[in-house]
Amino acid sequence: MSLVSEAVAKRPLDGLRVADFSRVLAGPYCTRMLADLGAEIIKIEPPEGDVSRRLGPRRGGMSGYYMQQNCGKQNVSLDLKNPRGRDLALQIIRRCDVLVENFRPGVMAGLGLGPDEVRRGQPELVYCAISGFGATGPARDQRAFAGIAHASTGTLWRQATIMGQRTADSVLALGDTVTGLQATIAILAALALRSRTGEGQFIDMAMHDALLSVQEAANFYLFPEEPSETDFLCSWVYRAADRDIVMPTDPRADWDTLCRVMGQPKLRDDPRYDTPQKRAECLDELEAHIQSWVLEQPDADSVVAALHAAGLPGARVSTLGEALESEQTLARDMTPERPDRSGRHVRVLNSPYRFSDATAGVRGVPAFRGEHNATVLAGLLGLSATEISRLEIDGIISSRLPGGGDKR
Repeated sequence: MSLVSEAVAKRPLDGLRVADFSRVLAGPYCTRMLADLGAEIIKIEPPEGDVSRRLGPRRGGMSGYYMQQNCGKQNVSLDLKNPRGRDLALQIIRRCDVLVENFRPGVMAGLGLGPDEVRRGQPELVYCAISGFGATGPARDQRAFAGIAHASTGTLWRQATIMGQRTADSVLALGDTVTGLQATIAILAALALRSRTGEGQFIDMAMHDALLSVQEAANFYLFPEEPSETDFLCSWVYRAADRDIVMPTDPRADWDTLCRVMGQPKLRDDPRYDTPQKRAECLDELEAHIQSWVLEQPDADSVVAALHAAGLPGARVSTLGEALESEQTLARDMTPERPDRSGRHVRVLNSPYRFSDATAGVRGVPAFRGEHNATVLAGLLGLSATEISRLEIDGIISSRLPGGGDKR
C-alpha cells in the first residue's frame, strides 16, 4: 500500500513504487510524471539537498521550482557516502519496482549503488540512469545540462538559423524535459516487458540521444537523395499590427488556399509560382506576399479568424502569462492549486494525461527534505523509533523541517 494517504480514484500506476535518486529537472520531471500516474515515489535526497530547492522565489522555505517537480513524492534524506546510509538506500531499493537517477555515469557505482551491484540481487528491478551522453561513447564523462544537449544536437543552430539571429540558448529546458518524458516511456515499456518475462532492465537514457530523436528536420539531412540542413518545414511566424502570429501552412504546398484567404487570385495564377518547384525556389517572395497581407489586417485576431474561416491553422503568439491564464488552459485544469506548506496555496502545472476511466494529475504536496524519514524507515523497513533516532544522532539521516532552521 502506498504511504501517500490521499483518496483518489484508480490511477494507472497504483501499486508501483519508485526509488528516486534524481535532482533538478530531467529525473525529477520523469518521476513527477510517474507520480501523477499513481506511482509511489520515494525521493532519496542528500544532506545538502536538491539544488532546485534553492532556485527561484521561496515561500515558507519551499521554492516554487522544487514544488513544480516534486509534488506528491515522499522524501528521505540519507548520507549515501556513509556505509549505513548506503545500506538503508539498498533496503529501500529492494522494496521498489523502479530506480531513477541522473548522475554522471559511474557516480552511483562509486556509491555502491550502480546497476550491476543493485540488479545482481534484484534482477526484476527497472533501473533508469539519465545522463548527458549516456554510459558509452567518447563524451560519456562530460558534464551536461539542458543547454549542452541543445548545443550538441543542432537544436540551437537550427533555432538561430531559422530566426536569422545569433545563437542563444533555448528558453525551454528541452534537453531535460524531453529526456524526462523519454525516460518515462522507456520505464513503462520495461515494466510491460517485465510483466511477460519477470526480468527488469537497465535503461541507459542520454539527453543527447533523447533530444536528437525528436529533431524532425533530421529527415531532410538524412534523406540520401537531397541532404539538407536548412529545409525545416516549421511553423511560419509573421508580424501582425499588434503582435506576431503563427501560420503553420507551407506556402510551397498550399499556395492556392493562401491566395484565396489573401484575396489574391493573380498571385495564384502568377507563372512564377504555378508549380511547387518554382515556389520552392522563391520562398522568400511568397513569405513577403503573406507578410504584406498580414500587416494590412486590423490585428492578429483578424488574421487568425480569416485563417480559421478557410480551414487553415493559425494562432497569435501568447505570452507565458496569457497561456497560463487562457480559457483553454483553465478548462483543461492545467494549473491546479496545491498547498505550498506555508498555509497558503500555489498553482502548479498539471500533467497532460486524460483517461476515459482512470485519473491522473498532480497530487500530494512537495516535501521538505527528510520529511518522511520516520514514515518510510518505520513503515517500509520496519525500523523502531529508537533505531531511527540513533540514525539521526549519527548524521546518517537528516531533515530540514518547518521550525528547524534553514528549510531546504
